[in-house]
Amino acid sequence: MNTTKTRSYLLRPHRPQFRLPALLAMLAMCLVFVSPSWATLSATADRTVISSNETLQLLVRLDSQALLGEPDFSVLENDFEILSTSRQQQYSRVNGQAQSFTDWNLVLAPKRVGKLLVPSIKYKKEISDAIEIEVRQASSASLAGQPIYTETLVDKSAVYNQEQLLLTHRLYTSVRLSDLSLEDLKVDDALVQKVSETQYQKTVGGKTYLVLEIVYAIFPQVSGKLDIPALRFAAFEASSSRFGGFSSRGNRIIRSTDAKTVDVMARPAHIDLDNWMPASKLNIKQEWSNQLDQLSVGEPITRTITITAQGLTAAQILPLPVNESDAYKIYPDQAQLDERADASGVTGIRRESLALVPNQAGEITLPAINVRWWDTAKQRMQTTSLDAVTLQVAPAKLSNPAPYTPAPAVIPQSASSLDPNQPLAITAAPLSISQPQPQSLVAELAASPILQFSLAINGLLLVLLLLLIFRKTGIPTGGRQHGSKSGFDPNGPRLELRQLLTNIDRAAKRSDLASLRDGILAWGRCIFPDQRIKTLAEIATLLEQPQLQEHFDLLDQALYNDAGDDSLDLKQLVQLLRNAIVPKQQAGRSWQTSRAELKPLYPES
Repeated sequence: MNTTKTRSYLLRPHRPQFRLPALLAMLAMCLVFVSPSWATLSATADRTVISSNETLQLLVRLDSQALLGEPDFSVLENDFEILSTSRQQQYSRVNGQAQSFTDWNLVLAPKRVGKLLVPSIKYKKEISDAIEIEVRQASSASLAGQPIYTETLVDKSAVYNQEQLLLTHRLYTSVRLSDLSLEDLKVDDALVQKVSETQYQKTVGGKTYLVLEIVYAIFPQVSGKLDIPALRFAAFEASSSRFGGFSSRGNRIIRSTDAKTVDVMARPAHIDLDNWMPASKLNIKQEWSNQLDQLSVGEPITRTITITAQGLTAAQILPLPVNESDAYKIYPDQAQLDERADASGVTGIRRESLALVPNQAGEITLPAINVRWWDTAKQRMQTTSLDAVTLQVAPAKLSNPAPYTPAPAVIPQSASSLDPNQPLAITAAPLSISQPQPQSLVAELAASPILQFSLAINGLLLVLLLLLIFRKTGIPTGGRQHGSKSGFDPNGPRLELRQLLTNIDRAAKRSDLASLRDGILAWGRCIFPDQRIKTLAEIATLLEQPQLQEHFDLLDQALYNDAGDDSLDLKQLVQLLRNAIVPKQQAGRSWQTSRAELKPLYPES
């Protein structure tokens, strides 16, 4: 019986037994996560006295686990700017004591100088205590010697409207930084342009700093007070690693620049707006596309005027006036604007090109060009000028050969010493043109076998080249000529003229004015091969057609002016060329045929 009872005990299943302390701990943990009714909320600042360009570290701690939501931090935005926010939760149990909390770490930047208040922060039913922060104005003297500080400078305390103001921000650091950045500068009622960004080393108080310098050019557009806001440099301080190098990121560093206020004065009342260009220096120069002593009527020449102004943008440089005259025509081109920027500010460059076409021969005077501008260094108006230019213009070149004038007879002896019984001996004066003597060339050729051999080789190569040309073109090498006795094909020039007119017509349909002008010049040279035609005016003069001259003037005006001319009718111009008639005296000299007069070159078909 005892044995049976013992077996029954041994076969009874084992049931785990819970210890009371463990059960209580689990219950406490559940209560911690579920309800923070007895938790407290606190706020702690790393410092209570800071400079205006420094940041503040604020720690907000809840003695419990915050599963949902976060405190209301919007109450801080009245006096501080929240740069960053991070959250951390932790639970630990040491020697039977459980600790649980939630931390919020904030980086704050003060918005003003004086007594600032970190107000009470609320999370659900918990409220933290307020903290008073004293913010002092930072100065360069107080900051010198610190590992990181900033410096802000302006080159002038007062400027005129649209005058350049240079703003310089410098960041001094004696520690290694990474991911350095600076906010964009925006100034109300002003144009802002960053002109320079450099790095260099500087020793201050026996300590070596790496200096980052950024320069801005500011152009105020409204008179009054110009408020330049403060900017913030943001970076990470590199911390040393256990292997002797530097980690990529460490503590975040924030440094603010100083805000500045500058007086902007209105333009002086006695200065016209058309002459208002406030600059520290202004130069003007000109260039010509051709020699000024090689001008003739109808031939264009380009004049380029360049204005360079320090302290002005290119858009601020006023355009030059265009002086019209009956002696010439001017076709201005689109102005070219350019700028250079460095630590001294902005330098604007304006280039104006004008095509000038003389209308008459003789002496033409271009008036002086005066540019008025305000000298910001001397605080007075200045005038920079280009002197007047005098042009000597020759008549239109028709390339007629000058008649030959024989040399005058020369009497070698005076009339008083003549013997009336002797015949008068008259000799012609020798020509003064220096020409090489054939005897010397022949003598040199006879004395140089190398020169003889070279001439022989060149002659042989020339003969072979002519044979190849005749074979490819099909020109017979014999003495028999096809066609007329003189070998002249009367249809050859006319076919060439038709082809040139076809090219002119195609250029007119494409509105390709440059190709159209070149085609008309080639057409004129084909009609008048004895003339060295260079301008359209020469063609109209030879054809004796004033109406065609008017269309040529409109073509030049449209070609040298980007705006174009709506009065130019390209179709009518082509029709006038088709109906052009060559004068009788030009027809006989040009075509060398028996016809006394040509009919219209291109009658309508």
